[in-house]
Amino acid sequence: MKKLSLVIALLSVTVGAWTQSSISNVYSRLGIGLLEQPGNVNSLGMGGISTVSFDNNALNLFNPASYSHLSRTVLQLTGKGIQSSLNNGESTTRYRGGQIQEIGLGLKKTGSPWGFAMGVTPYSAVGFNLTSTGVVNDSTTVKYKNDGSGGINRFVVGVSRSFKLYKNPSQDTTLRGTARFNSDNRWKEIKDSLELVSPKLSVGLNINYLFGSVRNERKVEYNNTRYFGTRITSRTSISDVLLEAGLHYYMPLQLTWDQKKIKSGTYLMLAADYMMGSDLNSTFDELGELYLYANARETVVDTSYQILEQSGTFAIPQRISLGAGIMRVGTEGRLWQYSAEYRVQDWTSFESTFSDALGVESLSKYQHLGFGIELTPKGSENANNLFERTTYRIGARNTDTYVTLNETQINQRAISAGISMPILASRSSSKFNFGIEYGTSGTLEGDLIKENFVNFQIGLSLTPYFLNPWFVQRQYD
Repeated sequence: MKKLSLVIALLSVTVGAWTQSSISNVYSRLGIGLLEQPGNVNSLGMGGISTVSFDNNALNLFNPASYSHLSRTVLQLTGKGIQSSLNNGESTTRYRGGQIQEIGLGLKKTGSPWGFAMGVTPYSAVGFNLTSTGVVNDSTTVKYKNDGSGGINRFVVGVSRSFKLYKNPSQDTTLRGTARFNSDNRWKEIKDSLELVSPKLSVGLNINYLFGSVRNERKVEYNNTRYFGTRITSRTSISDVLLEAGLHYYMPLQLTWDQKKIKSGTYLMLAADYMMGSDLNSTFDELGELYLYANARETVVDTSYQILEQSGTFAIPQRISLGAGIMRVGTEGRLWQYSAEYRVQDWTSFESTFSDALGVESLSKYQHLGFGIELTPKGSENANNLFERTTYRIGARNTDTYVTLNETQINQRAISAGISMPILASRSSSKFNFGIEYGTSGTLEGDLIKENFVNFQIGLSLTPYFLNPWFVQRQYD
């Protein structure tokens, strides 16, 4: 219990101190910013596939049905790096940044159909800085500045349960001696076989607490000290709960047997995730000021007006994700996975009490289509070296963001790769995870901006050694 309390305290401190990265992207000025791609570091390497992902030693907070697939408790830590170049057709601006991407804990008792999880991840990010100039008269010029920062975070608590779609064979408890021993062994053999050849269904529920704020600052600044500058600073904050339900179905398509043992098999995976739409509670603050800009310093002269904690709502539309995959288990534990996923979230009917402050002009239907392939050359029992036990991933995605400017919807295209490498010194199933994607966003047509970006994530999935579990139920008072 002390370890569990320590982890809960760590998550609580993280939630309280969580900050968004200061990304630099003009498209983040609309709505609540750029939406983070769902999924963990393994998902990044497979084209953003998160709903149908299947790894019993990694935590997936983006389909609650996955928690019951965990083989044991896992602590997952991930960091994210960003490198991008923005081109407006005349000049190029480069940016580098990073942030904490995920801290999560999955709780699973060996043999139990239940799984639990909690964690914190970013939901959206805002970061932009726009400047334009004008002329008042021959001696006075004016700068119009608009910059924003912040974003929305997601704290999740979830539960999952798996169901056996078969009945255990009957066991004869009237036998005694050698007959009882042989009967018990035969019963266990049949039961274990049914576990391997029968379909499995898992369902789950996430309680997502969205919190954070979007800050926007607009300035009119003169180069002449005879004129006072104007600054309007607004902040829209969100704090409310969204529910999310998930489903994962797993069944064998073809099995090859060798002396009553499965030699190889092909399995079908189907998954769905549904996040409910809701009107979230939000507040709005705004401050108008007059200031004097001189010697590269801003001195506030007067406060023109102030709005304090005006209450309102912010509508998050429902999100639907559908995924399918084929998993092939071969000789010596070789594992292939082929997965595809489609995700949609319609923002065209978006409404907010503070739409003007969020810079909402017109939002579009968000759509995501991803493909991924995963390969583990050999299982841990048959591998001769570290690289044979390492999992390799490649993927691609096409994402229509919800941002529309000049009647053009901003599109992202990216290719990705990643690995999961066992940490041999841990004597457990702990892994080092790495994922990277390269892509483009936007266009130069219609006076817009094109972005080339590289996103990468580095993380750890830490599991206990089976002889030294982290959480042990007390047997005696």
